[in-house]
Order: sequence, then C-alpha cells, then structure tokens
Amino acid sequence: MTRRLIEMYLKNKTDRKYIGYLSGGVGIFVNILLFIFKFIFGTLSGSIAITADAFNNLSDVGSSVVTIIGFMIADKPADKEHPFGHGRGEYIAGLIVSILVLLVGFEFLKSSFEKILHPSPLTFNIYTAIVLVVSIIIKLWLGYFNKILSQVSSSGAINATSFDSFSDVIITSTVLISILISKFFNITIDGYIGLLVSFFILYAGYNLINETISPLLGEAADPELVKKIVDSVKSYKGIIGVHDLIVHTYGTQKTIASLHAEIDYKTDILEAHELIDKIENEVSKKLNIVLILHMDPVVLDNEELEIIRFKIKDVLSRYKYVLDVHDIRLVDGKHKKNIIFDVVFSNEIKQNDMGKKAHEIINDLHKILPNYEIIIHVDNMYADY
Repeated sequence: MTRRLIEMYLKNKTDRKYIGYLSGGVGIFVNILLFIFKFIFGTLSGSIAITADAFNNLSDVGSSVVTIIGFMIADKPADKEHPFGHGRGEYIAGLIVSILVLLVGFEFLKSSFEKILHPSPLTFNIYTAIVLVVSIIIKLWLGYFNKILSQVSSSGAINATSFDSFSDVIITSTVLISILISKFFNITIDGYIGLLVSFFILYAGYNLINETISPLLGEAADPELVKKIVDSVKSYKGIIGVHDLIVHTYGTQKTIASLHAEIDYKTDILEAHELIDKIENEVSKKLNIVLILHMDPVVLDNEELEIIRFKIKDVLSRYKYVLDVHDIRLVDGKHKKNIIFDVVFSNEIKQNDMGKKAHEIINDLHKILPNYEIIIHVDNMYADY
C-alpha cells in the first residue's frame, strides 16, 4: 500500500527534489499530528511524560524541514560560484539530521544514567499505554515510508530521517516495556534498558554521520560505475587501453569522470579526435555522467621500446605496492635516451615516501638499463579497476 501511494505521487514527477519534498512533507504532517494528539491527551490526563514526548515530536518537525531545504538547495542550477551545481546540499542535510540522531542518543544516555542513579517506580496507566502504542505504530510506518524513499532515491539524507523515526520507535518501545515490567514484576529496569538503547542509537548515529561526511570529503568511486566506464571505453575499436580514471560526484545527479585512453600513434589525428568525441558523447549518455577523455598515443612498432616495456614491467612486478605502470615512452636526450613512464603506487605508501620509493625503482632499473636516463612520474590510484 505504502509503495503504491509513493508510485502514484511520483508517477508524473521526474525531478529528484519531489522525493525529498514528499519525505519532508509527510514527516511534518505526521509529527505535527502526533504533537497535537499527545499534547491534548497529556494536558487532559495531567501526564508530564506524554506532554514532554509531544514536544519531542514537534522537534522532529525540524528534521523534516532540514530534508526539504537540503533537496531545495541540491536542486538549484549551477551558477558562477558553484559551476558543478549544488547537489552536495543534500549531503549536508543528511549530516544535520544524523547529528540530530546523535544528540537524541546522548540525551537518552543522560536520562538513562539519571534513572539508574535515582530510580523511581513507573505508574501504569492504560491510556498512557494506548498513546505509546499508537505513537509506535505511526512512527514505525513513517520510518518504513522514508526507508522506501531512501532506497528509491539512494539518499543519505532520507535514510538518516528514516532512522530518526526508528530511533523514536525504539525509545518509545523501551518506555512501554519498562512500564509493563514495572507493573507485572515490580522491577524498575528502565534506566538499564535505556542505557543499552542509547548506545545503539549513538552507534547508528555515528555510522550515519560517516555515511554523509564521506561523499562530502570525496569518497572512492562506486566500483560498479568504475567498471562500467572502463569496460564501455575499452569496448570501442581503436582503444588499446585506459588508465588514470578519476571520478568526482557533486550530488547523486552529477558525476564527472576523466580518463586517459590509449590509441595507436599512427592513427590520423582527425580520426582519433573523432573517436574520442564519439566515446565521450555515447558513454556520457549511456551512464548519465560527464566523461572527459584524454588521448595518449602509444608506439607499438618500436622493437627497442617493446624490450624496454617488458623489462620495466618485469622489474615492477616485484614491488607489491606498485599497482600499475603506463605511458612508457622513449625520448631522445642530449647525452642519453630518456625512458619516461608513470607508475601508480598503492595508498599504503605515504605521500612523503613516494619520491624515495620511485628512486629505489630507478636504481633497480639502471642495473638492467644502464644506457638510459630514467624518469618516473608518480600517480595516485583514484579508482580501483
């Protein structure tokens, strides 16, 4: 039923922002409804606990507002100050909601400690139990609703909003269970149960923050996307190999990738340019990205260079931290011929140690290639393929 309602709403709405608006709008409506229901019942019954929980629902409206604002910012077009668009605004919204989840965990941890240090009997009231059960059911549905939306949109912000609802379900369920145990077994354990739940919420909040900070910092490219890019480019006749793939994401709807494509140096320059343009356009449309290709001419009929390539790759295969070697070329120098190539080190090699490692490789190569000057350019591995 829930999925069908979502599909009906999104049927003629192709923009991603509408998913965020739906999540935020439903969240605002549900939490205001719960606030009114609990506030009226808490006031009439004189229950401070229910009244306090009502204002907790009112504060949850803030999470939904943040989600809407995040999607509004992400939907803004590119401008002079932000030429790649504002897509990362959604990540910021997710980060804020994740921090709110973390704050809920800390607050619950604090109140649980207070209950352990100063235990007090819980009073069972059938009306209070009904209010708590209704709240649990509604919040459970809201969490499930947002979980579906997060799966449809792959949105970290909506995923955080979903867990925000589920954390309320856990907390309210803890209160209800504690009341029932206190009623039927005359044992006060709400503080200890609350302690366990608070640790769970804090751990989940920490993971949510990591998930939303990671794309802001610049996380590694999706392996599936990397494979699709590499396989797509290599599938074209005339492409010998690829290297130096870099993928940047500016929100879920904006991905820019750059890649070096190797082409036989004998290929006519106009034909090579036409091929590169064709690949850029077709792969960009196919994968919904912006692909930029750099053409690297490769010499394939130089016997001397082929022998050098073989020797270099044989030596570098002994270095576990060397992931790739490419652009091996032979250039005439003033006194000796220069062998120039790029080498890719694994991330275990620190930036400050790369020069030293490159020098070690050069010394090893000089033993088998003494009549050449060897120049190494060190590359980073930005995408694993």
